[in-house]
Amino acid sequence: MTNENLNQHAQDILSRLDDQKKKAISAQEVAEELEKFLDYGVPVKQAKQTLLKKFGVNTSVPPGSVERTLLADLQPNTRNVKLVAQVVSINPKEIMVKGQPRTIFSGLLRDESGTLPFTAWDKPAMNEGDIVEIANAYTREWRGKVQLNFGNQVMIEQKEKDALPKETFEPKKVTINEITPLVGTVEMSAKVLSVEEKEIMVDEDKKTMFTGILGDSTGKIPFTAWEDFKLSKESTVHIKGGYVKSFRGMPQVNLDENAEVKKQKKQIKESDIPTRSLHLFELNNKQGMYDVSVSGRVIEIQQGSGIILRCPECNQVLREDGCRVHGKVDGIPDLRIKCVVDDGTGSVKTIMNKDQAERVIGKTMDECKQMNPEELHSLLNESLFARVVSMKGNSLQDFYGSTFLADTIEVVDEDVKSKVDHVRSLLEELE
Repeated sequence: MTNENLNQHAQDILSRLDDQKKKAISAQEVAEELEKFLDYGVPVKQAKQTLLKKFGVNTSVPPGSVERTLLADLQPNTRNVKLVAQVVSINPKEIMVKGQPRTIFSGLLRDESGTLPFTAWDKPAMNEGDIVEIANAYTREWRGKVQLNFGNQVMIEQKEKDALPKETFEPKKVTINEITPLVGTVEMSAKVLSVEEKEIMVDEDKKTMFTGILGDSTGKIPFTAWEDFKLSKESTVHIKGGYVKSFRGMPQVNLDENAEVKKQKKQIKESDIPTRSLHLFELNNKQGMYDVSVSGRVIEIQQGSGIILRCPECNQVLREDGCRVHGKVDGIPDLRIKCVVDDGTGSVKTIMNKDQAERVIGKTMDECKQMNPEELHSLLNESLFARVVSMKGNSLQDFYGSTFLADTIEVVDEDVKSKVDHVRSLLEELE
C-alpha cells in the first residue's frame, strides 16, 4: 500500500474520533499503527475496525440501517444481523476456554418462519417469553448448519407482542418422529410411559418438576413439566402449547404455564409405540433421538478407552493435571470403551460403560487393571475391531457431532465363510 493510501485510511479513522482523542493522537501515529496490522496480513477493513475499537469508537452498524432477516433465511458467515423474535428458552452453560471454565448462554429463538438456537458469550438482556429486536448479531457455519451468535456489539431492545405475526405463536401439529429442537411450540397426542416427581433448586428456591417419557405410534421422547398437570402413567394426553428444546444433546418436550394438557378418550396402545430402527446417516441428520436401534461395524477403537480415573465429586474423567472443576483429587478407577461404528451410510461415536465393556471383552475391570496398556489395547481390538454390533439407546448431538449412548449392545456373530461363498457365487453368475 502506498503512503498516500495509508494516510487516507488514517485520516478516515481520525474523522470518526471525538475532539479530545483527535488532539491526543496524530495522523502519522494512526498510520503507523495501521501499517503494523497490514504487515501481519490483516485486511484493511478489519484493521481499521480494530483501531476504531481501540480508540473507543462504537463500530456496530446502526440498527435502522439494516433490514430485518427471518430466522429461516439466515445464511452462515453473515455480520450485522437484525432479527425480531421471541425468546423460547435461555440457559447458562459451562465450557472450558484455554483451560479455564467460563459461563456462556444458549437458547432458542422463534419467529413466523421457524426457530433457531443462539449462543451468547455474556448474559443477554432478555428472558424467556420476551419479544425482542436483536441487532448486530452474526452467524457462522458448523457441520452444515447456521449458528447464531451474540458478541459484545449485540444490541437488544424489548418489543410488544404485536411485533410478530399471530402465526408465530400458534403450535405446530406434530408426531414425535417430526420433533426436532427447531420445531418450536407443538400440539400433539401421546401416551405417558413414565412420570416422576422431582424437587430441584432454582435461584435458591425449591421447585417441583415432573419428568418422564412420552410415546406415540412414531417413537418416544422425554418430557419435563414445570407445572402439575396431574399426569399419570399409562394415560393418553393431548398437549397444546408445549415447546421443544435440546437438553444434553437431545430434544425434549417442555410443559410450562402456557401449555394445555388434557386427557383424551382415544387411547394409544403401548404395543403400538415402536423403538425406531435407523441407518446411521439418519442419526447425523437428526439433532438427538431417544430410544432408537442401530447397527454397524466397529472401524476404530478410540484413545481414552480402557482403564480411566474419574473425579469422586463430579464423575468427570481426570486429565493429567486432575479434574477440570475440582483440581487435584484421588481418582476412582473405571472401565470404558470409546469406538466409532459405521454402517456404510454414516458413522457415530459410541461409548460403552463398565458393564457393557466387561461383557464384550470377557474380562472384569479388576482383571483389566492387572494388564499393561498395550495388552489391554490389543484385547479391545481383538474383541471389537471390524466386528458388527447391534445397539439400542439414545443418540445425542453436540458441537462435535453425534454420540450414541447404548442401553444395550451386542456383538453380532457372523458366518464369514457363508458370506464369502455367497459373494463367490454372485461373481460366478456375472462371468
